[in-house]
Amino acid sequence: MTPTPEGWSNELSRRHRTATMFVFGFLLLDVLLLAIAYLAAERLYRPRDPSLVMALWIAILVFGLGAFVLRRTKFAAMRLKDVAALQGVSGLLQNLQSTTIQVACIGGAIGLMGFMLVILSGDWTFTLRAEGVSVIVLIYGYPFRNAWERVVRQLAPEY
Repeated sequence: MTPTPEGWSNELSRRHRTATMFVFGFLLLDVLLLAIAYLAAERLYRPRDPSLVMALWIAILVFGLGAFVLRRTKFAAMRLKDVAALQGVSGLLQNLQSTTIQVACIGGAIGLMGFMLVILSGDWTFTLRAEGVSVIVLIYGYPFRNAWERVVRQLAPEY
């Protein structure tokens, strides 16, 4: 493996650290919301229309599938080649970072919808299931540094 050029390795480190902090922050939020739901489900329960619970489950499904589609679309090889050609290494790294943050935010939104489920239904296991979906999305969106380096090396070899 060739060493990373000094020109973009600092930016790669900075952007990767930021994206990783977002993913870990939302994972921590998921754990915190699950603990609150487990400990205080009865006190949080506010009965509402049961159709809202089903609507939230459908929204969780759509958000979960949407996160996978978003990441696959934004990280498509041809799209990344175009970004690297038009914006250079900096634009490519910015694209990797922003897509990872977007997927992490979708994972966080799924976690919050799961917490809303305990408020609407009083059943903390609904939150457990939704947080499981959120964790899957967050793990899927986790930014691996060596993958980012490989993408930059392949798509911007002149740097």
